[in-house]
Amino acid sequence: MKKKSNNFYMLVNNLFLKIEDNLNLYDNEIDIDYEIQDYVMTITFSKGNVIIINKQESLKQIWLATTLNGYHFNYKKNKWICNRTNKNFWEIFQNACSLQSNKNLIFYDN
Repeated sequence: MKKKSNNFYMLVNNLFLKIEDNLNLYDNEIDIDYEIQDYVMTITFSKGNVIIINKQESLKQIWLATTLNGYHFNYKKNKWICNRTNKNFWEIFQNACSLQSNKNLIFYDN
């Protein structure tokens, strides 16, 4: 039997790796910088706008903060789902990054 906390860390690590991979796809097209420290990812766009993604270990959630809104995601049926909108993390994240970069970005969750 796996410990839930270890599984949570694995899920968060996998998500952060996929985010990095997706951002790196656009490395030569748009000005996006990101850094990760203690499970907090800060993504900075050319105009200085910031998106922050972090884990909330006690709640077993991922939080996404944009200039417009904040979202909390629970892991359900192999996806991170917003507890308010029921949208997939990738849909919300893609829209937020597209808005901040003024580009139509397409991200993949696999």
